[in-house]
Amino acid sequence: MLSALVSHLRQIIQQRRVCNEGDTIRVATGLNEALLNAYYHGNLEVDSALKAEDHNSFRDLAEKRRQERPYCDRRIQVTARFTPVEATFTVLDEGPGFNPADLPDPTDPEFLERPSGRGLLLMRSFMDEVTYNDVGNEVTMVERRSASVAADDD
Repeated sequence: MLSALVSHLRQIIQQRRVCNEGDTIRVATGLNEALLNAYYHGNLEVDSALKAEDHNSFRDLAEKRRQERPYCDRRIQVTARFTPVEATFTVLDEGPGFNPADLPDPTDPEFLERPSGRGLLLMRSFMDEVTYNDVGNEVTMVERRSASVAADDD
């Protein structure tokens, strides 16, 4: 369902002419990363360090937790708001949250070599603004209308 939601939001972004095709792909990638983080790390509480150790163990634990309480009862709430000048996406999971300040610098070359954890870098790189709530279980991403798209509409 996550990829179907991203595809649907991508279509709306294109219809609303928020950005050009290249930026639309980047925004969709940022949204996808936020949803995957909410699902795996938020609701299922599967640590990305496990993926670094053994990708199969990561996948197996996620599958196990999909069928166990409280994990299987958790939901992801997505809100998308569009104005003439920007699109705002909020992704809220029902996990315990985290402190974004505790994350390593995603631009550190050592961090780039890890098999996981690039999602936050992609989100920050592809969106104009990325913020978290105090609990760390909600991310808000903003994409402002491209100047080139606005000029095409004039």
